[in-house]
Amino acid sequence: MTNFKGLLAQCVCGLILLAHQAAHAVPTYHVSIDTGGLTGQGLMDFTFLANAGATPATAELTNFSGAFGMLFDRSAGAAGAIPGGIVLGNQNGGDYLTQFVNLGGLFSFDVRFGGNFATTESIDESQFNATLYNDHLTAYLGGDGSFAEFVLVPELGGNPGTVSASSPTGLAHVDLLANVPEPSSPLLALTALGVLGFVRSRRSFSRRQ
Repeated sequence: MTNFKGLLAQCVCGLILLAHQAAHAVPTYHVSIDTGGLTGQGLMDFTFLANAGATPATAELTNFSGAFGMLFDRSAGAAGAIPGGIVLGNQNGGDYLTQFVNLGGLFSFDVRFGGNFATTESIDESQFNATLYNDHLTAYLGGDGSFAEFVLVPELGGNPGTVSASSPTGLAHVDLLANVPEPSSPLLALTALGVLGFVRSRRSFSRRQ
């Protein structure tokens, strides 16, 4: 009985923790860009930077689609590759990855941010930019500046951190996707709910005795 009560207490705590995590969940964004008005070859650059005091964070890019070419350049800390997926960090000067693209079609990718910036007090923001350049990296394509920009605003004065998403050049669409729970979260929730249901059925059975 003692072990059972202990398991029940852990499951209840798990549900409380799950609810807390959901309240501070960081969403996934889908970025799509139509380069139909451009021709030839260009460069698509992904850069994640932060001030020195910013909370450590990562930008995880997945689900790449479009006519990506060979790698042009990358920072030492950039992990992975296109189209499989890449992870960029914001520490020690940040990370970047620049890839050749064949212009004239549609490109898209998903981006999700990791780290405790949403729940850690700080005044230093982080910023992730996706930008189109010519194939010599000397001029913007499709407008001056980035086609997708994300500013990670940390918790400040008790206000939870947020992510601000925009398309400064208007060339891209940035859409918010539904939050995807961590792999352990559904299992935790199902386990806790199952135990609570079992307890309720035991109590109901005992009253009928």
